[in-house]
Amino acid sequence: MENSACKNLVWMHRCIGNCGNDQVWKLSKERAILGFHIVVSLIALTIMSKLGTRLSVIQMFIVKGLYRFIAPSNDDIRALMPPSKDNPRARKKKREEEETEGFNVPKSLPLRLRVGRVVEEELRNLPLYSSVHWLSLFVPLCLVVYSLSEVFSFLFPSNTDTNVSILWLLIAVAFVLQVLARLTSWLVMNEDERSVLLVFAAIFFLLSVIFATQADNFFDIRLLSGYDHFCNNIATLMSEAGVTDSYTRYRDPVLLYVSMSVLFSFIAAMLVFPNFRYANMYTNAQQSSSRLMKLALHITFLLPLLTLLSFTSPIKKQLVFGPRKLLTEEQLDILRVYLAILSLVFRVALKAPHLQAHLNLSSAKLKALQRETGYIRNVALQATIFRYYSYFCAVILQYFAPVLLSFFFALLLKTTGDLSWLGTSSSSVSSPPVVGSLRSIFDATVYSNVNGGSLSAASKSTLRGGAARDGIVAAVANLGFEATERPPPSTPTVTDFEM
Repeated sequence: MENSACKNLVWMHRCIGNCGNDQVWKLSKERAILGFHIVVSLIALTIMSKLGTRLSVIQMFIVKGLYRFIAPSNDDIRALMPPSKDNPRARKKKREEEETEGFNVPKSLPLRLRVGRVVEEELRNLPLYSSVHWLSLFVPLCLVVYSLSEVFSFLFPSNTDTNVSILWLLIAVAFVLQVLARLTSWLVMNEDERSVLLVFAAIFFLLSVIFATQADNFFDIRLLSGYDHFCNNIATLMSEAGVTDSYTRYRDPVLLYVSMSVLFSFIAAMLVFPNFRYANMYTNAQQSSSRLMKLALHITFLLPLLTLLSFTSPIKKQLVFGPRKLLTEEQLDILRVYLAILSLVFRVALKAPHLQAHLNLSSAKLKALQRETGYIRNVALQATIFRYYSYFCAVILQYFAPVLLSFFFALLLKTTGDLSWLGTSSSSVSSPPVVGSLRSIFDATVYSNVNGGSLSAASKSTLRGGAARDGIVAAVANLGFEATERPPPSTPTVTDFEM
């Protein structure tokens, strides 16, 4: 290997010595291996591998300013209970039994919870922390790589280097789906939640079949035209390869409908509990918010609906072909992408009131418990207060994962569909695709239809949970269901809550 490297260096030295500056530049361009996109990707991967365990994005951008309620210790509970009349010996024996078996606590006990800041060091001991950590690290790097690639492509439209940012977006979509699958597998361990997911998956499969078969009639997606274009590209490729015409004839799109219905129902089933969780946080966050904050919360909640409505045919006819012709087709296409991006921006900007609304459930649960009569075990009381915080990493994933999925689908729609950020016709110089390459089959028309359908389906799936909770989009789903908490993986003991 050293001899080969030396030979290459000697060859380059001879070429530079025998050629002029123009020839050297031409030679370096012809023998270039790494383009701008690949170099940026390699730098991003190096940063992620070197700083993956040191860089704390969670503490800086996610949990900053949040506080949690601390479960009272056994001594705090005993201090508020009536004094015992037993003798010291019996009291000591009773204390030893209580340390192992617990003791009864009046539900109406006037407990006051202490407050502590949420820190990342505590989150590391909670379930699903690794998913939160790597998602918070990968998403910013993916956005940096994509932004640099888009700026480079805008400044140098004639550049034909491989755009690796598309690969980053595909990996991001796969990463988010993997996180949702892990969340779902963690939830289906409970039999009741498993039954709910199966029922919703069956309902969503039926709705997805209707959506896939009737998309061309009600939505500006054109699945059939994309499928026809895909079949024509394959037929051209097969004809060039010498394959007989019997293998390239038109096929019925039933397999396409079934495949997309299964995919959409699978994604929608994984988004059931995240959407219910978000709808619950959205409702609770309004209780202690100002009018301006409530307006921002409403906008955040309705942006996925606006994204979905932008794909409908009546909206396109009114905006593009209406009397005033407010937008062109290119402007409407990029407007859909901007709406998906705006959904993520609002979701990130308003993360604090939403996540704090979940943490406040501990105090609300204790107040509801104090209005009841009877007794409760001290361990059950402490676990009731602690379980909302133990579920916090899962709540973070449920809050960000659905909107991230729509966001990455929107970026894929923009890049693979040859859309312009300015809403104009694409002016990039593109050479005819080489026969035999994937680009000759999956061209911009096929990509735009597939990714447009995926984005609209993801937006529709994101709406279903919120519509069920608040009744805003009853046509999509009219499901009166209250989300339940998933208990911690192991039952906490008394010593887990000792201060």
